[in-house]
Formats: sequence, C-alpha cells, structure tokens
Amino acid sequence: MGKSFRTVDELIKILSDRKVKTNQDTAKAIERESYYAIVNGYKKPFLDLEAMKTSSDDVYQPGVEFQWMYDLFQFDRDLRFTTFKYLTRAEAVMRTAVAYSFCHHHPDQNAYLDRANFCEAREYLVSRSFRGNKEALHSENLNKLMKMLNDKLAVSSRSRDFIKHYMRKYGTIPLWVLANDLTFGNIVHFYQLMKPIDRREACTIIAKVTGRKPKQDGHLTERMLLRSANVLNDFRNLCAHDERLYCAKFGNDDFSVMTAQMFNLLPEKEVDEFISEISDLFVAYEGRLHGVTPTSLLAEMGFPIEGPESANTN
Repeated sequence: MGKSFRTVDELIKILSDRKVKTNQDTAKAIERESYYAIVNGYKKPFLDLEAMKTSSDDVYQPGVEFQWMYDLFQFDRDLRFTTFKYLTRAEAVMRTAVAYSFCHHHPDQNAYLDRANFCEAREYLVSRSFRGNKEALHSENLNKLMKMLNDKLAVSSRSRDFIKHYMRKYGTIPLWVLANDLTFGNIVHFYQLMKPIDRREACTIIAKVTGRKPKQDGHLTERMLLRSANVLNDFRNLCAHDERLYCAKFGNDDFSVMTAQMFNLLPEKEVDEFISEISDLFVAYEGRLHGVTPTSLLAEMGFPIEGPESANTN
C-alpha cells in the first residue's frame, strides 16, 4: 500500500519526531521544492546508519538540521546548472559532427531516410562489453531510427517552428536542419548506425574541434567517441530532469568519469573552465554545508582528495 498524502505541517512534525531541527523557513522550502526532493534526496549523509539497522524509520545523527539537507540540495542544484551548460556544449559538438559527416558522404537531402546509407549489421558500432545478438540489435535499432526520422517529418501542432517552416516551404528537411530536433540519445544511435567511413570522419571533425592532432597518440576512435557520448548523454539527461547529481552513478560511471570523458568532446580549455567553475562552487558554499565536507563530497563524485583538478586526464 502506498504512502498517504501529508500536509506541510505533518511533514514538519515527522522531521521533529525524528529529532531533525526545523525553523521558520522550513515550511517555505518544502512548499517550494517538495519534501521528497529535499529530504528523500539528500538525507543519506545525515542518517545514523548503525541505528537504522534496528529501526523501521529513518534515524538521524544527533543535531541534524533540515537546513543542512536543504543547503546540500541547493549545492547539488548549482552543480547541475554548471554541469548542464557544458554537457549541452558537448551535445552540440556531437550533433554537428555527425550531421556534417553524414551529409558530406550522402549529399541528397533525403539520404538519411534511405537504409542503404547506413551500416550493415557486421559494421554496427557497439561497446567492447556487448555480448548480445549484434545482428538483431542492428535490425531493431535501424527500424527505430527510420521510424523516428520519418515521424519528425509528419508536421503536427507539436512540431517545432523550423520543422513546420521547412516542410511547408520545401517539402523536406535536410539532416543538418533536422538534427536540431534530435536528442543527444537520438544522435548517438544515429552515429552507431552510420557507415564506418562516416563515423571516422565524425571523429576527425571532433578531434579538430577539440584541438587534437589527427595522428597524435590517443587519437579519438569510433569506439572512444561512442563511450564518451553515452556517458555524457546519461549525465545530460539526469541534469535535464533535475535529479541528484553529486553522487550519481551509471554503472561504474560517476561525476569524475563524466568529467574525464568531456575531454573527447570539448576543447581542453572549456573542460578546464568547467573544472574551475566547480571549484568556485565549493568556495561559494564554504561555511554553508554542514554534516558533509568538501573531501566527502569529492569522494562521492569520484575524485581523489586532491580535488576535481585531478580529473584532467583523457
């Protein structure tokens, strides 16, 4: 049976019964952000995990205040805002490179609707860890891609203005325009299904954008780009849906892994700027965070004690 609805006063009483200190601003914070988002999302560092082994309810460490959870909530929100800014830049780099390389080799405006312009099953790009049926996955995902692309051309009230404009004026939409209506995930799947020569050109374009030399050690490969794009897309979607970020993991991929993967899609200068902004965020919250420390937060993010600067690796 699900939990019943609670009023703000009832929620504050629950906190008080669990010996969490509240104040005159607690109700306003709950009304604005929701109890679930603040407490359920950020209570873990403040729980007495040993005492909870013998309790059916949450047990907090002595002296915990609601404001401590709310401050951590706000820190994480600011962390998301900063992170999302750079992830959307990476998304733009990927989108542009994929659209350009495909159109370069397939210049007809409707080429992206022709299955023959995509790879065969044996050429389908998957991660090294993939152990499934590659042929079946290729067929399934190519079918999904074709349906999604054709659906984009069906103008409706929900279509974006530039889609409506191109369809009404020209009767078709070139990929370099349509790509702006594709999600990061759509672009990643499109990239996986491109012919190898098209994927390699996308890698070359991104290498140039990021300042890599095409033949230097660690040159961006097709699979490296797939790995980076998948990691960044996972975190991009998390940020877009306003979910908890600082301790988030996708498999073994945490914030530090995401930061390292940015180097494959953004110039080093921009990644350094991102790291600097994260460091500034810690400074801005100095004295505001209680019950957690910069070291404990960095550990949750996957960084060693030295701090986020040490993520500056490929």
